Parts: sequence; structure tokens; C-alpha cells
Amino acid sequence: MIHRSTFRLTGLALAAMLTGPSLLSAQFGAVPAVAPTSDELIEIARSHQKNQRWEEAIQSWLRILSADKSNEEARLSLAKCVRHALQANRHRDPNFQAKILAMPQADVLALYDEVIRKIQAHYVDPGKVTVSKLFRQGMDEYLAALSDPTFVRDHLRGTDEAAVTKFRASVQKAWGGREVSNVRQAVEVVAEVASASKRVLGLRSVNAVVLEFICGACNSLDEYSAYLPANQLTGEDTEFSRSTIEVTIQEGNVGYLRILRFEVSTPAEVDAALKNLVAMAKVKALVIDLRGNSGGSFPAAVKTAEKFLPAGIIVTAQGPQPDATKVYTSTSGNTATDLPAVLLINGDTASSAEVFAVALRENQRAKLVGTATFGKGSLQNIIRFTTADEVDETTGKTKSKAGVRLTIARLLSPSGNPITGAGIVPDVTERDPERQTDIALEQARELARRYMSGPR
Repeated sequence: MIHRSTFRLTGLALAAMLTGPSLLSAQFGAVPAVAPTSDELIEIARSHQKNQRWEEAIQSWLRILSADKSNEEARLSLAKCVRHALQANRHRDPNFQAKILAMPQADVLALYDEVIRKIQAHYVDPGKVTVSKLFRQGMDEYLAALSDPTFVRDHLRGTDEAAVTKFRASVQKAWGGREVSNVRQAVEVVAEVASASKRVLGLRSVNAVVLEFICGACNSLDEYSAYLPANQLTGEDTEFSRSTIEVTIQEGNVGYLRILRFEVSTPAEVDAALKNLVAMAKVKALVIDLRGNSGGSFPAAVKTAEKFLPAGIIVTAQGPQPDATKVYTSTSGNTATDLPAVLLINGDTASSAEVFAVALRENQRAKLVGTATFGKGSLQNIIRFTTADEVDETTGKTKSKAGVRLTIARLLSPSGNPITGAGIVPDVTERDPERQTDIALEQARELARRYMSGPR
């Protein structure tokens, strides 16, 4: 079953990155009043990254990508910084590792086996998930952990720093170049590294080593995929109770509908709002504001698009598994509203919001005003690991100790164009937010006049 498609960053206290770029900036600090130039911002991002200020680096790289979607350094660096931030926060959170550290070593190694197999089965890009690559990424994660003060303090208490540095070099030399061609070999080598770590450094739990290899495999794929411990699996399923839309009436028989995010409740909220606007306010056109909407529930975005599309393709998902490959179409017929619409978008419009926007534009249901969207055209799903499942004493039901949020499909617009990268380019480009709103309202009023004067 396809879960929510969102731009998320586990472990950074960002609601598991249910936030998008705009909310991410709010979490890490407000944008300065006088914005630096693009070259200055790149130097700032590089400096943050060099000094291991991962959250600040993420914010800077996101701002660079918002202005220049084609900046390859920013995309690669963002993924790297996300991974380092995940590791740093994992090491600072004792609850994150509690379940894994309490498991028998054999179970943790079996979990590593399952992690590799499920990533290989479900990840959207098979070329990135060969056993050798996943093992190498796990090795890099562990080598980085040996340089992390928190990891050393918690797992290598009392060990001389020079001894850790020497051992790190020996691990790199002995196992870093080891050829690992299948899952069984990967598990065996990880067991060797873990045993050597305990023997040489007095590691308190070999499970800590295996966990680094597990997280390295999960977190190295892209900036949206990440390992999830049990407590975050629970958090992933939490639904919002707040309204996801805002509605006002504008002059000229225009309704203003702002969709803050897409959640399970959004289609019903939009449906009720449309009925009220038509019945009570005699609205004849809409401005739909998606600025700052970072996405949310993919199914909810598809169902919301159906409210505006009597027929036609909404989006196509392409992935390695049959259940991840599907053409989503609307069959709403005359139940879909025929109100003309203008959509507002910007660089913080991402993920499911982009799916909604391009579906309406390419089905000739709306014009887009603003700036190019973020460019996240991929779909994530929660893959749960069954190894060493535990039984909930309260409910008696089996629950997973861990899982992975994994990119399982690429998303294509109705015309077959990828959403990832350049994002959705508006029909009318305008950078000033106030001017964007004015243009959209002006166009909507004209659409309302045509709607009222047309044949009924």
C-alpha cells in the first residue's frame, strides 16, 4: 500500500520531515533580511558543511536549490548533509538505539540481512542498491561514527582516542576494500567488523556497529529515504487533526482556496468548501494557493485533484514493484467542479502539491502563476522489517521494531514528463508574492466573467 509522499528528514525534530523547504527554514532559523548572493550562499553552505554544522548546511543548500534547481553540487551536498544530520541526531538520542541494542546479536545481523534484501526489492533505482554499494555505505557510516564524540563516549567509554583513530584506519585497510558480492558475505563481514571492534576497543555492544551498517544502507540512497526505529514508525502513522485549507471570498465572484498540505481529510474539506462557495457566495472562479505547500499524503492529493477533473490522467508512478507502478486517473465525471481556476505556486510547493498542480495544468483545468516548484517527483513508502518483531503487551498484536522510509517510484506528469529536477514551471512567472496574488486574482476575475457569460 502506498504511503504518504513527503519531503522528510528523520531525527531532526522536524515532524519526521513532514515539513517542506519553507518549514525547514523556519525550524533552522529565519532567512536574513538582506539575502546573500548565490555565490556567497554557496560559500556559506560549504563552510557549514566543512565545520559539520549539518542543519545550517541543509538550510543553505535548500535555499540554493530553491533558486537554482540545476545545481548538482547542492543536490549531492544536501543528501550528504541529511545523512550526517541523521547520524548525529541518532547518536544523541538514546531511545533511537534502545530496541536494537537490546536484541540478541544474531537477530540484529538477521535484521541487516532483511534490510539489504528489502531495499533491493523496493528501491526505485536498482543500480544504487547493489550489495557492494549498500555494504560500502554502511562501512562509511561506521567509520564516521568512530569519529563522532557522542558515539565514542557512549559505546567506547574509557578507550584512548589514539587507539580509536588507529583502529579506524585498520578497519578501513582490512575491510574497506573487501569485495562483497552477496548478502551472506555482507552479513559475515559486518559480523567480523563488529567482533573486532569489541575485541580491540572493548565495544560495549556489537549491535551498535551493526546498527551503523543498517542506517548507512538506508540513509545513503537519497535525501528522502531513511531508517525508522519503532517510535518513529508510530509517529509516521499519526494523522493531523487541524484543518488543511483556508477559504475566503474575494471581489468579482472569486473564491480563494489555500491548501496548506494534503492529508486524509483534505479531499472532504475541499469538497465541502467548493459546495459552500458555490451555494452561498455565488463564486464563479477560484484562486487555489499552493505556495508553501510541501506535500503530504499522496493519495489525498490524487483524490483532491479528482474534485477538479472529470476525466484524464492525474499522475503516473513508475517503480520496480508492480504495486508501485500505476497510472492514476480521474473518473469523477460531472461530480467534478467546472469552476475555472488559477493556481499559485512557488519554490516551496513540493511533492504531492506538485502532483496536484501539474495535473490541473496539463488537463487544461488551471493556469499556474508564481515561480517554479521545488521539483520532488518521487514517492515514498514505509517498508517495515519483520525480523525480531515483538508483541505489544497491551494489544497482543505484533509490531515492528524498525522500518525504512524508501523511495519506491518516480512520478510523471500526465504528459509523461518527470517532476523531479526543474519542478513545475508556471504559465506566468512572477517572483514578488504580492504581485503573484494580484495577477492570480485578476486572471480569476476574468475567468469568472467568462464563466457567467458563457452558455449554461
